[in-house]
Amino acid sequence: MLNSELLKFGSVRLDSAVVIHLDGDFDSVFNLLQGQVTSDCSLISDQFGQISSLCDEKGFVLCNFEIIYDKKKWLIVIEESSKDIFLDEISKFLPFYKVEAKLINFQVMGVTKNKNEKLLSDEHVILQSDDALLLLIIRNNEHLECNLEISDWAFNRKFLGDHQINFEEKGKYRPHELGQHITRVSFKKGCFKGQEIIARMEYLGKIKKETRLIVYADKEEISQFTIIGETYKNKDQFFSSCLGGIDNFS
Repeated sequence: MLNSELLKFGSVRLDSAVVIHLDGDFDSVFNLLQGQVTSDCSLISDQFGQISSLCDEKGFVLCNFEIIYDKKKWLIVIEESSKDIFLDEISKFLPFYKVEAKLINFQVMGVTKNKNEKLLSDEHVILQSDDALLLLIIRNNEHLECNLEISDWAFNRKFLGDHQINFEEKGKYRPHELGQHITRVSFKKGCFKGQEIIARMEYLGKIKKETRLIVYADKEEISQFTIIGETYKNKDQFFSSCLGGIDNFS
């Protein structure tokens, strides 16, 4: 069992993240996203964003990202390396909804706060637990004072159960293998690309593999697992999202 005291509180510049503005009227963008992404966009508000994914027709995850509604703009926050995957997929549907997808030069900051701290007006919650809130702030080229490292932010996300794929893992895993059926998929909102297969796994399938965060000192300790996404190091410890047979986790 991981200790929640390992969480690091503060802020960090997310320099590898880019922001895509889906420019169109509110309902058009909402309907576009609702029919494509795995999450339920009806739950998004000014201060509550959402982690989400795009899948292919066979239910394999293509990319992960966050959806934010900020100052009356629908924004996608995604890693630079994966932005073209998102743009290529969503561009097929833009003309039908009269929506444009534009890269905008905004700075993204990740913030980890104690659960009982008050939210500021420009903060958007994307993950939460009994101990912490993980938030995004989107600003237009302002200098942002930060006290955390990227590895601290990455650990916090993994600690809260968010196991993301990177560009090289596009189309290799379904949400249930990554735990994203819990964090990034809605089974109540209706159809989205890959939904039929993902729903079948949820209601009829038996999960044989899963991904968990493992903190370790030697890579031999996780030799039986597949590492998902990036591995980060903090002092003398590594932490990785590890995919393996359920019976392999002790």
